[in-house]
Amino acid sequence: MPDPKPSADQNAALDLANDPKKGSIRALRALNFFIADVQNGMGPYMAMYLQSSVHWGPAQIGSALAAGNIAQVLAQTPAGALIDRLRQKRALLLIGIGLIALAVLATAFFTVKPVVMSGQALIGVAGAIFPLCLSAIALGLVGRKRFDQAQGTNQAFNAAGNMFAALALGAVGYYFNLRWMFYFVGILCVGAVLCVLRIKGDDIDFDQARGADKGDACGDEPANKAAPAGAAAAPAGSVWDGIKELLECFRDLLRQKPVLVFLVSAVIFHFANAAMVPLVTQLLARGVGVKQAVLFTSGYMVASQLVFMVVAAVSGKLAGKVGRKPLFLFGFAALAARGVLYTLSHHPAALIAVQCMDGLGAGIFGVVGVLIIADLTKGTGRFNAAQGAIATAQGIGAFLSNSVAGYLAKNQGDNFTFLTLASIAAVGLVVFWVFMPETLEKSKEKMQPVAG
Repeated sequence: MPDPKPSADQNAALDLANDPKKGSIRALRALNFFIADVQNGMGPYMAMYLQSSVHWGPAQIGSALAAGNIAQVLAQTPAGALIDRLRQKRALLLIGIGLIALAVLATAFFTVKPVVMSGQALIGVAGAIFPLCLSAIALGLVGRKRFDQAQGTNQAFNAAGNMFAALALGAVGYYFNLRWMFYFVGILCVGAVLCVLRIKGDDIDFDQARGADKGDACGDEPANKAAPAGAAAAPAGSVWDGIKELLECFRDLLRQKPVLVFLVSAVIFHFANAAMVPLVTQLLARGVGVKQAVLFTSGYMVASQLVFMVVAAVSGKLAGKVGRKPLFLFGFAALAARGVLYTLSHHPAALIAVQCMDGLGAGIFGVVGVLIIADLTKGTGRFNAAQGAIATAQGIGAFLSNSVAGYLAKNQGDNFTFLTLASIAAVGLVVFWVFMPETLEKSKEKMQPVAG
């Protein structure tokens, strides 16, 4: 009797077992786990620390957190273009980890406004580097054919890291004090550094990592490409030349109609999504007090990240079978439904239950969004530049979300704000459904530029 045909999962496991890069691939998975622990500094606990331990007012806390958000938005697009051109991607990750460690330890010891705001800005810059660089390294390690599943697996490890961070930081803050959370993040930075050092630089294909077939625009020529006989070495371009090249890169990207549609969709998604978690945190703090809110915040973060972990792993497998568009539409639908469900009850248990749905939309966006960008930039060498542009769009959406939601919550109430955010998600669903093509097949074709 013939042996049954191995499943796709078995084939993937066999490929990894026989892959000479398997050590680097596993180190990248572990790095995604540790990066999740450190990339946001202390995440939502920072505001609690500044309020309860340092006795800052809402305006001071808001300005400090805004410094991080602004720095991240400003850094994302240049970071993507830099990653396309830079071969030393591991060194860039080490710099980012160093920025996080410096920021959290400086904030723990010197809680004065210039240090806190500078620390948040450093965390914002590092947060712009990590997701783009990790995706680029994954693509450079496994190639385009295995990128779907690799991205899903890496995002699942990232979610597991977020779960661990939520539990550990919540326990440290509850049983010790909030300042110890800074020291804990510093320790986790050491684990992230060790993971980076276990990734072999020679295993990362430079052209694959930027979505190029061979040396192309927005990047260097292949290292092994011979110069014409008798040709002199080309002089290094000026800073202005680099800026012009970068602008030409983004001009070419934005002339592609699907890229524009996806950029608008990213703004709408994060406009609808970003303010929901802060609103839930404020509801919990008003209902149970700051001390209990730390535990409840850890609880809903763990719950949503558990869903994220499962959804990310499944999305990586389904994206190559059912396509990108149906999964992304489902993410928009889950986001709209979540906004409506928040209005049904403000009991802590109900809020945490609904918050689990955050993992649906975020898991799909984290995996499928990157795959769509890879599809749209296939063969261009602009994968990371496009990632940076989309990340900037996400930051703009998040800024609009928090600004508008804060005003609405103050003047119209929480339920009205949640329903408004749900309506924005519904608009995004329609826009994506009507205007966005299925990129799984389109990635095999040359994208048509926008007319005019």
